[in-house]
Amino acid sequence: MRRRIMAGRGAGDAGNEDANACLARGTFWVRHPIWTGAIAGCLWGVLMRLWMRYIATRPEFSWSGTGYIIGASTLVGLCLGVAWWRWRLGRGNWWRLWGPVMLLLGVGAGAIMIPAVLLGGLGWGRTGWPRWLRLSLVAASMGAVTAVVAGDTRADRRVIATLVFLALLTVEIWAASVIFRPSRSAVPAADIPAPLPADAGG
Repeated sequence: MRRRIMAGRGAGDAGNEDANACLARGTFWVRHPIWTGAIAGCLWGVLMRLWMRYIATRPEFSWSGTGYIIGASTLVGLCLGVAWWRWRLGRGNWWRLWGPVMLLLGVGAGAIMIPAVLLGGLGWGRTGWPRWLRLSLVAASMGAVTAVVAGDTRADRRVIATLVFLALLTVEIWAASVIFRPSRSAVPAADIPAPLPADAGG
């Protein structure tokens, strides 16, 4: 049993070394996931703000509202970048604690998106679940909130607004999926064969 546990630890260390090597060989965006998350979050916030102005019946602009949306989305992207980085390295499950920061995007009108994002992120992230279940969760979450948004949008802008909203929602669900992914360090010791003695080969 002890040899199996040690083998499990060895496999985990090897996985961490492979993850470090992959990160080192990747592009700038892969090697710097925190910067990538922050920049992507900022861009997402800008596009979301433009979309909100596009669908508004009385377009209004306020620095406070715009600043909050862009600032919150940048912070969320940064935190999820940290979570992805820690997940990629296989360092326990503490990286999941970065997930609740997504609630910052649920202030005001954004509250309608939070249940859909979390449900869709769960379906997207749990790669070990049956595919039909994962697809059902993502489709149900996206379909429900999109139907509500489309119903409240002006008829002459409904098609474009709905398509843009679907794109933004898809990105948000994909980003949220990182907090639901199976831990890379979870290697069942019982499934790892004990190493052979040093003289087993003769």
